[in-house]
Amino acid sequence: MVQLKIVVIGVGSFVFGPSILQQVILEHRLHNVELALVDVDAEMVTLMAGVGREMARQANVQVHISAHTTRANALDGADFVICSVARQGFRRYEIDYQIVQQYIPDHMVTEFGGIAGISNSLRQIAMIVELADDMQRYCPHAWLLDIANPLPRVCQAAHAHGIKTVGFCSVSQLVYSMVWQILYGETIAYPFTEARERWTMTTAGLNHFAWLVAFKERTTGADLLPRVRQALVNGRTSGNPVSEALTRETGYLLVPVDDHTRDFLLPSVTYTNIAPFHGTSDERKHRVAQLQRVAQGEESYEHILGNPSWERPIDVIAALIGGPEMNIHSLNMINTGQIVSLPRSVFVETPCRITQTGIIPQEVVLPESVLPLCQHTALVTDTIVQAALRQNRDLVHLAVELDPTVLDTRAGIRAIDACLAAHADMLPYYR
Repeated sequence: MVQLKIVVIGVGSFVFGPSILQQVILEHRLHNVELALVDVDAEMVTLMAGVGREMARQANVQVHISAHTTRANALDGADFVICSVARQGFRRYEIDYQIVQQYIPDHMVTEFGGIAGISNSLRQIAMIVELADDMQRYCPHAWLLDIANPLPRVCQAAHAHGIKTVGFCSVSQLVYSMVWQILYGETIAYPFTEARERWTMTTAGLNHFAWLVAFKERTTGADLLPRVRQALVNGRTSGNPVSEALTRETGYLLVPVDDHTRDFLLPSVTYTNIAPFHGTSDERKHRVAQLQRVAQGEESYEHILGNPSWERPIDVIAALIGGPEMNIHSLNMINTGQIVSLPRSVFVETPCRITQTGIIPQEVVLPESVLPLCQHTALVTDTIVQAALRQNRDLVHLAVELDPTVLDTRAGIRAIDACLAAHADMLPYYR
């Protein structure tokens, strides 16, 4: 008898899809679960369902798996909805890239920052509002576990539509790698086991813009932040000059790496624009063929699990439904006071404890030296979300003016208006 229903939207990703199946079936062994897989790509969602069934057969886990190309049938009665959708991601990124090149040739193009980031945010918020409306109809009490970017903006919009929402992002975990390299001059790979065993760390702030505010030796309790500061003075580096310059200025390490945090800061370093979407057509053919073999039992599923997703929403589900309580390095939740110096309207990122009674965010005091940067980042996010929810072009233009990466406001406004026109088929009308 099915006791729990989990809907996974956007399961066709070669990394995310198998990782969710691994977490549900192999790691947590969630028996009597209905796993409703959703993706617009009928071939991929069918293959993922086949892979999941074969995985469950071999692991002797009783799980019902269904495949859907639309979410309406899947959502009915759901307890948890996991979303990792980037709607027409690469195609729409290319459109934004061309517009930015036309109006502001030297401007960066990313998922979060600048003109392309605002454009992507408006599209992704439109997507999540549609999902939130469907959840209100089919599963109003379900949790939305969001992995889709721009994560804090998407989450805030879903929360505003009355959906219990939590956001998962892995990049703050890069703090382990950054600090390891600063202190020891060596790299360390995910899951950073040796660093986790040796240290306790607290990062807090906003998604992609969190700060290492506490850092201690686990066995002795010794404060290690002074050691990081001194190592940077001595010329040690993690290869993130912007973050490290801010550490010398504020006393606290900005995490994650510069490629993410540049979305929220005045341009100071030249970066290469790289599309946040991966894989060639040849790689896709290879992966599809591999998934077919796994689904048919001709190849071990272990061959598709070598590069797991760092986002682990099933860990949280397992704890909420009565599994062992757990602490998680960082989650994004609406600010109910866990960071009192930031607005309550926005999603903030802090460590959390998960129990059967709910998700308990850790209260963190941000250092005064980093507050102005965090408050401005929160203002940009809130302005974009309000612009999307109100369908207000003036607020879109205000977001351009507030974005520190946009140095030419007039050109930026022309560019964002061009983006609104180019993506009109995916957006409501902005007055």
